[in-house]
Amino acid sequence: MWNGWRNYAKRASFRKGITPKAPEKTSPTVMILYGGGETNLCNVHHAELANHMAKHLWKEHAVLAPVEPVAALTDAISMGHAYEDEPRLGAMGYSLMSREIFAFSVVQQVEINRVDAVIIITGCDKSVAGGMLAASWLKHMPVVLLHGGTIRAGCTLAGERIHIETANEASGMLKVGKINESEHDEILEKSLPSPGGCGVMATSNTLACMASILGMSVLSSASTPAMALDHSSIHPEKLKEGEKAAETVLKMFSVGKKLEDIVDQRSFANASVMLHAIGGSTNAVIHLPAIAEGFEIEFALRNIQETQKTPVLLNLLPAGKFIMEDLFEKADGFAPLTKYMLQNGLIDGSARTVESDNLAQGVESAPLPNFAAGDEAIIRPIENPVKPQSSLFVVQGDHSNKKEVSIAPDGSVFKLSGKRKGFEGPAKVFDFEDKAIQALMNDEIQAGDVIVLRYQGVSVGCPELLRLTAALTGMGLDDQIAVVTDGRLSGVSRGTLAVHCEPEAWRGGPIALIEDGDVVQLDGDNASLVVKVSQEEIKKRRRRWTRPTITLPRGPMRVVMQVIQPLHKGAIWW
Repeated sequence: MWNGWRNYAKRASFRKGITPKAPEKTSPTVMILYGGGETNLCNVHHAELANHMAKHLWKEHAVLAPVEPVAALTDAISMGHAYEDEPRLGAMGYSLMSREIFAFSVVQQVEINRVDAVIIITGCDKSVAGGMLAASWLKHMPVVLLHGGTIRAGCTLAGERIHIETANEASGMLKVGKINESEHDEILEKSLPSPGGCGVMATSNTLACMASILGMSVLSSASTPAMALDHSSIHPEKLKEGEKAAETVLKMFSVGKKLEDIVDQRSFANASVMLHAIGGSTNAVIHLPAIAEGFEIEFALRNIQETQKTPVLLNLLPAGKFIMEDLFEKADGFAPLTKYMLQNGLIDGSARTVESDNLAQGVESAPLPNFAAGDEAIIRPIENPVKPQSSLFVVQGDHSNKKEVSIAPDGSVFKLSGKRKGFEGPAKVFDFEDKAIQALMNDEIQAGDVIVLRYQGVSVGCPELLRLTAALTGMGLDDQIAVVTDGRLSGVSRGTLAVHCEPEAWRGGPIALIEDGDVVQLDGDNASLVVKVSQEEIKKRRRRWTRPTITLPRGPMRVVMQVIQPLHKGAIWW
């Protein structure tokens, strides 16, 4: 079978008739995997990028590199597709589980075909998480990740720069009269002009930075745009990064280096600091422990909690004002930020990478950031950060007493705006995102209220609730109305938010027992999340509580929800 496949490749004029420079000899087979399909704007260019890398390997080294697409969804398309008979459920329920489906598919192809080395191209949120997870399971091999790149900004006919954040917040802006219906439609049409992952520091870019700082990926690929300025051809630098990934994995194979020789405790310590410094997505708090588990490295929420006083140095939305394209075009990309953090002792330069002996060596030739622009600088100095400490707070422990009860004794994550470190107000309780959005649009939720959105945890897929938070931001209410949920939020979300509340409502967590009018308090200074209801009253409510019934659809959702672990354990399936 092996020889037959190689002979077929030669007979079929492999790689469209390109003749290798060197005669064929015994060499590794490198498999290149990418998020396939034409429905995912983030990844739609990956097939061309993968084939460019495969042609490079064949022409320069006579190395056969089969290219394999892997199923990958995009969260942006998934949102809002609910089942009519089960409105708690929808296509977003497949989002989190698609991480494992992507990872399983990668490992399946690698194991079935017994290849020698692997390159994984990542793009939309869960394909980055899934690619990193698959790499952790294939740690006994040479594996290199390459981020497919960030999307470029769009532009209105009036010349206004727009992007994914603008599109998400358009409905809220329309509601309060900031834009008219024609402007609303133009934003939706023109904000995403070409392929690439979300341009702001959402989950895709956050995890691309995590893969780079962990040493698993071509470091520069975290910030390079997917496409050139014409919006239709792959950026030349991205093609060069593809060739670099190919050369790197061959070098790893030739010297017997495996991914497990590279990623260690230092790598994850660096990732924890970098997550805060870039103003990263709350979703990384779920994915990093899962990836660490694959590497058999101890890493949990407390590790992220221990570094949350790190200042935010990257001036990107939603924490700042720019997008990833600007980091590449105006600040020389991710490497200068990494070098600056190394020089200031924030991260460990001895950690290894797939590209170089260590991280310090890998960024040695990179320039240091230029801080001349002051507050407009895309990379900010420690003395003048975007925020003096991370807006991402891990909250753990039971803070209950006789007069108040912890909403999330097993943990939650705060994402707080720079304007306030806490919030206290009466609860407006919803079991469905659509109902919460409808109430918001009908002015039934007022400034000072706390929206409690429950039954959104891993037992029903744990969808991202971006539509709600984006509407609040578009209406200018993101620092006046708080959100508390057992679900997830997009990295694009901003405001006063408490997410990943555990135990989740479906498993009888305290969030299931909150009622309209109960006073909820988020305290960022003391890292606590409580409802001001007595222990005795909560016990009475628990005796009355019954778990809602729900029919999970056939397929992966029905299977996964029986085995999935809580978010603070990485939402893994075992």
